[in-house]
Amino acid sequence: MITIGIDCGQTGGVAIVEDGRFAGGMRMPIIKRGKWKHVDIRALMGWYCDSPLYSKRATFVIESVHAMPAQGVSSSFAFGRAAGGAEAWAMSYTDPVEWVSPAKWKKAMGLSSDKQASMDACKLHFEENRLWDVKANDGIAEAALIALWWQRQTI
Repeated sequence: MITIGIDCGQTGGVAIVEDGRFAGGMRMPIIKRGKWKHVDIRALMGWYCDSPLYSKRATFVIESVHAMPAQGVSSSFAFGRAAGGAEAWAMSYTDPVEWVSPAKWKKAMGLSSDKQASMDACKLHFEENRLWDVKANDGIAEAALIALWWQRQTI
């Protein structure tokens, strides 16, 4: 079973998990156009198409996110654009795309909102990987855990 986990947002990430094993990941690729930042869908497509698992059927699972009340209008809009870009990329490969709330998958995995806890969980659940030692890769870690959570739910 191949699952692509997606942690939306400009600091998020994507990850491929095959049969409970981490098979690859990347930080959410971002391009700048003027003062705006966008998800680089071409970079996502290239990353996925270059994967040796590309020709196999995969399930895409996206963290279901929404604007937070304390966020400003501009940051909410930017976050929505990033989430929409990731969703459009996933929908171009499969239908239906699956969604899960952060509360649901994190509770099932015994995690809180602490990003370091997600990094530590990856060290426990997956083989040793230098990715889990770099704090900026927390989006990849959460994407991998989303994919792992999905696989555990569907077995």
